[in-house]
Amino acid sequence: MSQRVSLPRVSGGPRALLWRFFRVTLRLQTYANLLYLSALFPLGLIYFVGFTVGFSLGIGLSILLVGIALLVALVYLTRELTALERWIADRALVVDVPAVDADTTEPPLSDPIAHLKYVFTSLSTWKGLVYLVSKLALGIGAFTLLVSLGAISLSLLFVPLYYEDVNVGVHPVSGEVSAQPSIEFALQTWQVGLTIPFRVTTWYVTTLPEALAVSGLGVLAVILSLHVCNFAARIAGWYASLLLGGTDRSTVRRILDV
Repeated sequence: MSQRVSLPRVSGGPRALLWRFFRVTLRLQTYANLLYLSALFPLGLIYFVGFTVGFSLGIGLSILLVGIALLVALVYLTRELTALERWIADRALVVDVPAVDADTTEPPLSDPIAHLKYVFTSLSTWKGLVYLVSKLALGIGAFTLLVSLGAISLSLLFVPLYYEDVNVGVHPVSGEVSAQPSIEFALQTWQVGLTIPFRVTTWYVTTLPEALAVSGLGVLAVILSLHVCNFAARIAGWYASLLLGGTDRSTVRRILDV
């Protein structure tokens, strides 16, 4: 499991909340989460396409020896990739994804028939396959999240660099938005009303101070985006722990350790 970086603690109160909000930029775990989320989509796409095509060919050619060999190879590849994904999630994310003790569950490699039967009937194998194929859906969600948050926060952050060449500002769809929210207090025969009208019209950033103010909002947007990504990484870690926790160790690693 990944190690958390120890940072100085701040006593409770507003200062503690502010510290918790801003310290996300100082945590190595934040950038490990970003790297993990960034890799979800390309890996998920490779897994989905590879296993879909591979199993389709294997099943179609199962009447021949080459088809059966392809299926066996894909099943063993599934187990190896499952072990790799479990190892990555356990060390990159703040989550514990332990492996099962293979010495007490798997038949010895010296008995290939028993080992092959175990591999095809083990729940660990098929849980890993479900995770690998479903990783594409996780990757699409992570890719959409990263692109959306990155585009919004970075475009605000770098406004001082391009505000003179591009129209940057507030653009209501109808050209203007007006509202008059009111609050009324009634006590017996007395009634007091408070109305605060406000209007939002088209506004453009035309000066450097305005651009710097928007850039300040961009800094807050970047930090908030990092918090959202950390939360998304926790969800990804929970999903990995659910499907990969308790799966078998790598067979290749067991052979090398012998």
